[in-house]
Amino acid sequence: MKQKNKKKALLFDFDGVVVNSEEIYEEYTRDMFIQYGIHLPSSEWSLFKGISRDVFFRLVKSRYLPDITIQELEEDWQVGLREKMKQKLAYTPSFMNFYRQVSPHFETALLTSSRRDMIDWIFLNTKIQNTFSLIITSDDVRNTKPDAEPYLKACEMLGFCIGDCIVIEDSLRGVASGKNSGAFVIAITTTHNRNELKAADMVIDSWDELSVEKLWNLNIQE
Repeated sequence: MKQKNKKKALLFDFDGVVVNSEEIYEEYTRDMFIQYGIHLPSSEWSLFKGISRDVFFRLVKSRYLPDITIQELEEDWQVGLREKMKQKLAYTPSFMNFYRQVSPHFETALLTSSRRDMIDWIFLNTKIQNTFSLIITSDDVRNTKPDAEPYLKACEMLGFCIGDCIVIEDSLRGVASGKNSGAFVIAITTTHNRNELKAADMVIDSWDELSVEKLWNLNIQE
């Protein structure tokens, strides 16, 4: 069996992977649902994980609030959510330690279902910094996750083939997007359990489980 080349790029999802925003979104959205009189069954919460803002508001309107415009929903949500972000947004545990180790050895890209304006706002108004070689938002693609387009576009813009890249995700849609692209996918259990993430090639519970050497050795043989 022949030796494969070492991986060259790490493609990170944002919410739930780099930052703890999933728990902030969930807490804030549950509060807003209560204000609107929406009683969301726990079985339906997974519908809202890993989707773009546009898809989120269309889903809320179609399922629960048909008489409110998407613009009204967005305005109501955005002001309070940004205030929560200012107060609570932080890196996921050990992420920065991991990132400092790997960033000298890999190109890095951030891929998010959020819009560009939200990501720009986060970098300007919270402790989160833009240290990535490339950022792909929902504004940069026609088809968001679970479609493969975000990851394929990132590879193209970095100048690598998909086989050179490792995708790191936390959501079911994100894992599906990475797998659909043909990348090696690592899932971290920040928002889903191991069994739910079993479609990934590797599942980790903490950034401490990864190192430069481990990432390089993911494909010793083909």
